[in-house]
Amino acid sequence: MIFSAMMLVGQVPSVSISVVKVSEGVRPVAMAPAPQGTQVVLCLEDGSVQIIDAKTRQTVRKLAKHPGPAYAAAWSRDGVWIATGDETGRVFIEDARTGAKVQEYRSHTRGIQKVSFNVGRTLLASVGKDDAIDIQDLGLNTPKEEREILGKGSNLYGGEFNPASANLIATGILGDVGRVYDAKTGAVVGILSQPANEGTFDVSYNKNGTRFVTTGRDGVSMVWDAKSRVRLARLMGHKDWVTNATWSPSGRFIATSSTDRSVIFWNSTTFQKVAVLNDQNSVGSPICFSGDGAFFLSTNVGGSLVVHSVSPSQPAVAAPVAKKPAKRTARKKRRG
Repeated sequence: MIFSAMMLVGQVPSVSISVVKVSEGVRPVAMAPAPQGTQVVLCLEDGSVQIIDAKTRQTVRKLAKHPGPAYAAAWSRDGVWIATGDETGRVFIEDARTGAKVQEYRSHTRGIQKVSFNVGRTLLASVGKDDAIDIQDLGLNTPKEEREILGKGSNLYGGEFNPASANLIATGILGDVGRVYDAKTGAVVGILSQPANEGTFDVSYNKNGTRFVTTGRDGVSMVWDAKSRVRLARLMGHKDWVTNATWSPSGRFIATSSTDRSVIFWNSTTFQKVAVLNDQNSVGSPICFSGDGAFFLSTNVGGSLVVHSVSPSQPAVAAPVAKKPAKRTARKKRRG
């Protein structure tokens, strides 16, 4: 089924999302992009995991198959490792370049919702349906639990490390918006709150860690300043639960998916809606941009993978190079 992609005019900058391939029978339940380029890891319904090239739509490499569907996937920011977490509570860490399994462990008593590497690839966080975040130390040959953060009835969702910090991790909760934890100590360092909020399913940081977005059970997503944890905007447009969020590598756009069978793209400066994909997965599509910002991946109403082109492409914006101060020549002192 080819579904509609719509660009809304009048917003600057804007973006056009167009279908280039529908892969019938390829049914991802989680996905994560390589930090650069066009490769994306897909976790499929049957527990199998594969890396595809979004540009060629070809399978690059198959990874180890999980005993159950893996609803969590993350690619380390240096591009070296991929982590996937499944419904049996198992986490696989594999080398993205060779497919070799690096580590495997099982620390949760229930299924895993999300996994996230910290910026230095020294820690991996997994968020489980057992209301716990497990922090694993990856610096050893065998995994070692660094910290377990218990929700204690909060129902933790969607934990993600801040790309600008080795230790800070934001997570959603039910009954309010979310919290920010120090992964090393387990201490709460920030509270995200909004009156009458119904809870948050996902948290997603922009590439430089200055902002993040939370997705709500009330159909509203919120954009937050990562340092002050002040709410910057409410993104209103979905008609049901908002399940997933992701940023374009450029940071100019936010995409959110919902159980209302839509994906909405938002301008991250004006916070206005700029494009809509309809006929999406009714459980809330997994979504991601490719690392080069040229492609966007989602699943349609039948659950099949859809690869879209993004125009103009949204690569990460290179940080400006600081200019060296000009050398000053010492002035000779005048003699009277």
